[in-house]
Amino acid sequence: MIASLEFKNVSNAGYINLPEDAGVIIGREGNLRVDGEPFLSRRHVELRLEGCRLRVKKLPQALNPVFYAGAAKDEFVLDSGESFVVGSTCFRFVVKGAESVGTPAELTPQEESVMVQEQVYAVNDRMRLKDLLALPEILRSKNANDFYGHIAGVLRLATGAHWAAVVTGQGASLAILGKDADRDDTTIRPSARLMAQALKTKPSAVFHSWRRSEDNLQATVCEGTDWAICAATDIPGGQSVLFYVAGSGGSSSAAASTNLDNTRYVGLVADMVGRSLSVQRLEEWETRLERFFSRRVVERILTEKDFKELEPKIAESTVMFFDIRGFSKLAEGGNEEILQFQRRLRKVMTAMTGEIMKEEGVVLQYMGDGILACWNVPCPDPDHALRACRAALAMAKRLTEVDPGMRCGIGIHSGTVVAGTIGSEQLFAYGIVGAVINQASRVEGITKIVEAPILATLPVVQAIRPGSGVVATPLGAFRPAGMTVALDLYELNAAPGDSGRVDAFTQALEAFKAGHWDKAIFALHGRPVSDKAARYLAHLAEKHRRNPPRSWDGVIELTEK
Repeated sequence: MIASLEFKNVSNAGYINLPEDAGVIIGREGNLRVDGEPFLSRRHVELRLEGCRLRVKKLPQALNPVFYAGAAKDEFVLDSGESFVVGSTCFRFVVKGAESVGTPAELTPQEESVMVQEQVYAVNDRMRLKDLLALPEILRSKNANDFYGHIAGVLRLATGAHWAAVVTGQGASLAILGKDADRDDTTIRPSARLMAQALKTKPSAVFHSWRRSEDNLQATVCEGTDWAICAATDIPGGQSVLFYVAGSGGSSSAAASTNLDNTRYVGLVADMVGRSLSVQRLEEWETRLERFFSRRVVERILTEKDFKELEPKIAESTVMFFDIRGFSKLAEGGNEEILQFQRRLRKVMTAMTGEIMKEEGVVLQYMGDGILACWNVPCPDPDHALRACRAALAMAKRLTEVDPGMRCGIGIHSGTVVAGTIGSEQLFAYGIVGAVINQASRVEGITKIVEAPILATLPVVQAIRPGSGVVATPLGAFRPAGMTVALDLYELNAAPGDSGRVDAFTQALEAFKAGHWDKAIFALHGRPVSDKAARYLAHLAEKHRRNPPRSWDGVIELTEK
């Protein structure tokens, strides 16, 4: 345990560590000399530790008074955090590393009452209802710090308290969000017992009073107070917020009616602020979420009180990369040309995003002329791979309708990712991390090589059920440049498709993988010139026929990204 005495006046500040086995004298000739304080005598105050408390005694030769709890005292005992004043110097007692020894904040109250919500709303004309009705609008017009400070001021003035505070957390994690007091040097120390009771009975307001007398100042929760009221409210996605006021004169029988009104008022404020904050928080989250998720997914997330769906987690996901052909070359042109293209691009991106969200996809990122999207996170969907395929087919078709002059490439891959919220309270984003993302990007790049608009990997195709409206044509196993993993790729088309094409590619690939180049070429011989994927594989087979690979494993090695 380390006990110290801090002091501060207009011209000086400092502290002294207090010994456990000896007294300390404050004065111009004492152990603790304070410069800049003309009202200190040579030997003014004697200090002596008593466990975790400090006994303060004014010495007989002291000419000026010692003030504690707003009154001149010759002898008293301080708990950690309490203070006394000589002249213009404030002395504050602080104990660090001490175990709880039953501080005044934890004493059993003489009186306790809990006001349930029905009683809270039984208001009368003496309540400051005008202030209450203004709270939602004030919340929207002020930042958080100013708002909570305003709330504390409203509470203190309405209840006649010495101080009021809006706090969150408990114990070492207690944080004061806003406060107001009738004196600048007031020590704000909420009762842990009262806050715990308020949290236990929320949204009810709880009143405590402590017996107070001149001989037993330690029975009060804080110097100068003998009653306190606390009410707690929950905020979606955050900790509970507590509204706390403390004052004096609340333990007398004559004060019973005032105590009742004050308790009701604190309960009303807590409830109204809680409701307003909840609505505001939900509106903010709804606006943010709609940037990424479809309306159905947003509604599902918002029904979860703590937004657990958005917490980072490991999950299976289907990832899509969408890219518009020729944008990189266009971006090398002049700014006017790029600006003109941006107007076209915005229209296209709006349409593509709409098709993704129709299939409950999540738009993670826009990358110039590209879109990164995913399925099955944050909300699970057993048809996530099929939904991604249907979205891709719809996007390719919609593109020809919105801007016939544009062409696209789409790559789809399924695998394990880490998905969840990233960023801060000010700037929120939902993202995924994992090898599957890079692999999906490479698949999209291969669409340029084989000249097929939509390519999907084997894990995606395996999830496509017969009669789902999607036809997958095998194109072979590809190993992208710089990767050790080979990906079995399929071109996607809308049903009913060309059954003869699927048979031709299946036969060609069997021969191709076995190194029977002539058979592979023959199987693709009947395909039309417009079938660019068939032309690519036939050209590759012809190339291998003329110059057979030394070690052929059936995988097409790519040298460019």
